[in-house]
Amino acid sequence: MTEPERPQPAEPSAQNPTATPPASPTDAPPPVSPAPLGPPQPLGEPVSSAPGAPPMPVGAAGPYGPGAPETALAAASGMPPVPEAMSGMPPVPGATPPVAGESAGTGMPFGQPGTPGTPTPGDAASGIMIGLPGDPQTTNWPYGSMPVPPAPRRRRRWPWVAGAVALVLVLGAVAVPLYQRLTRPTPTEQVQSALASLEHAAVIRLTGESVTMDGMPQRVTLSLAGKRAYGQVRGSAGSADVLVRHGVTYLRGDRAWWRGADETAALYLSGHWTAQTSGLSLDPTKLTQTGLAKYLGKGLRANADPDAHAKPAGAGYPSVLGSTAVTPYRLPNGSVVFVTANAPYRLAGIDRAPGAADGGYLDLTVATADKDSFASGFAKLAAGVHGDPKTPAHYDYHDKPKQGTCDPYSCTESVRLGADGGDTSRKGHVVGFFSSDEAGKHIVGTCSAKLPKMQPNHFARVSCTTRSQSWRRWTASGASTHYWVWILPLDPGYVGDHPNQVINVFTAGVDATDMDPDDIVLESEDALGVTDHLIAAGAWKGRAAVDAVHAICDAGALGVLEPLIMAGQVQLDQDSFGDWFNDEHLSAAVAAKEHAAAGSTKLALGSWQDPDDRTVKADLIDISAKTTVTTGRVTTTRRTRGDIEQAADRARKGTMPAGFGRQLRIVAGPGSALYWSSASGVAAALRAAGVTPAMLHGIRHIRVVTGFGTATLTPNQLRK
Repeated sequence: MTEPERPQPAEPSAQNPTATPPASPTDAPPPVSPAPLGPPQPLGEPVSSAPGAPPMPVGAAGPYGPGAPETALAAASGMPPVPEAMSGMPPVPGATPPVAGESAGTGMPFGQPGTPGTPTPGDAASGIMIGLPGDPQTTNWPYGSMPVPPAPRRRRRWPWVAGAVALVLVLGAVAVPLYQRLTRPTPTEQVQSALASLEHAAVIRLTGESVTMDGMPQRVTLSLAGKRAYGQVRGSAGSADVLVRHGVTYLRGDRAWWRGADETAALYLSGHWTAQTSGLSLDPTKLTQTGLAKYLGKGLRANADPDAHAKPAGAGYPSVLGSTAVTPYRLPNGSVVFVTANAPYRLAGIDRAPGAADGGYLDLTVATADKDSFASGFAKLAAGVHGDPKTPAHYDYHDKPKQGTCDPYSCTESVRLGADGGDTSRKGHVVGFFSSDEAGKHIVGTCSAKLPKMQPNHFARVSCTTRSQSWRRWTASGASTHYWVWILPLDPGYVGDHPNQVINVFTAGVDATDMDPDDIVLESEDALGVTDHLIAAGAWKGRAAVDAVHAICDAGALGVLEPLIMAGQVQLDQDSFGDWFNDEHLSAAVAAKEHAAAGSTKLALGSWQDPDDRTVKADLIDISAKTTVTTGRVTTTRRTRGDIEQAADRARKGTMPAGFGRQLRIVAGPGSALYWSSASGVAAALRAAGVTPAMLHGIRHIRVVTGFGTATLTPNQLRK
């Protein structure tokens, strides 16, 4: 296929050397009517001038005048005639003639006549059609003379786009929170939703702290699935595993746990599962999902009664627990719950949960746990539960000692012993004391003998003979021939088999009449060991050592202090310690344990004689770190400022050796909002409570222990 020959511009003729526009529209020839439409023609081919006519050759005269070729699109549209000013054809009747120098219908200049690229009016030369079908401005341009229009000016749309985006962002920032606020559930509905989620959770994990009525704290970690539970409880000294099965709580404590919980049971219960829960400050059976939901939902109603609603707990409580954003609400029953800030609402924490011991307090964080992991952990612990260890037997004598043979070299006494229904398989001893006075103050002889073998609830006689040097000296003096004797059976299941330690205690100045068989020193292996250590290593008098151990055991601090005393890391003043130490100073013992763990090797509780022979008094004196420590406790949110200020006043009253500094150790109890603060949030919480640097003048550091960490601050860090 060859390309059709392009029409060439007509040569100027003598009759029409130039093309000039007519003088007026009336000079133009009349318009020519459009040719009738013919059948559709292939695009790009010449269009016939009439239906059924042969194709019109290029350059032939069409219905719009000579030299005006038609495309299929133009022919099919019935295009009206073009004004003469543009095409050399007569103008459209009634049309306004174009102004010279402007394109018809637009008023846009396109060039002057005679200028290259500008059409010449009246020129009948061949050209090409420019325009769209039906456009009255369509005209004929000589080939090669089509003007190049200026590039269209691009309108900048980005300001409008940026404005629209900014408007959307502003509307989103304002409308979305407003919509969420308008549609957000009420605090009561949020709590109810969280409790419903808790009740239907397969497994939950509780972590927190319980405090007994006398202020002893315990850290709690429990996983619960219905009425089954397992976990661990950690006290100030030791720890215990906990298992709940078939409604029964079992405990497996280590030796340090039982020293603080029940010194008499430490020997035979440590490391064994038992249903005896001494020392446990909570009841795990009350912490099931259903139990918690019912307790917290009691009295909570989404009705018109405001007293039945959940209400904001106040600014004293944090809005973040760990890394979880929460909202604290106070419930009608007095508890404070922490609900996740956004839906789906979950329970994240409980301030004053159920299950605490009488007079105690329990705070817990709540999370869901994996069901398979729970089953594995529970089965592992439950496999070791085989019932309680058999309780050891107690021994007692049932008649007065019976005198045997006595001479200047020895003396024998016997007594009839009985055993109760406990285990009698352990080996043990009896010890005897011979005194020259009825009060037992002057011991002139001692003896020991093995316990006889006997069955539970049976009796046996045992003899004890003294051959001590003190007996020989006393008989040789001839001062008297009368003596008094005491024979004490030692229960091996409780105090162990240490007859020499018992003899050391009684010969160090302890009156035999003051020592009952059930005295703690004679019923606890650890208490006996500490008493003997103070006498043997510390050169204490027997009575002072016994009194000090009584005070330690009564305060529940034996588990904390026993390892420190036996290692020689802590010093006690035998003249004052027994009268000074009580359960209020348990925190001082815990502080001593912390300082020892940090590397201090020389500590003193209560008082200490400095090198200048001055008595330094404080809860704890860290001689290694040259620091005196005063302990305190924040009991409630309202008492935060007062409790800390009171502790600081006590610290400043104490004597301060040269080079020493004062430190406060403050424990935030579960009853205070400070308990829920993380270590990084302690400073802000203290400032919010009104604690200022001026209240802490003279204090080098303040150490605050919360349920979520420990922070050590200087007073200047509390400046606002």
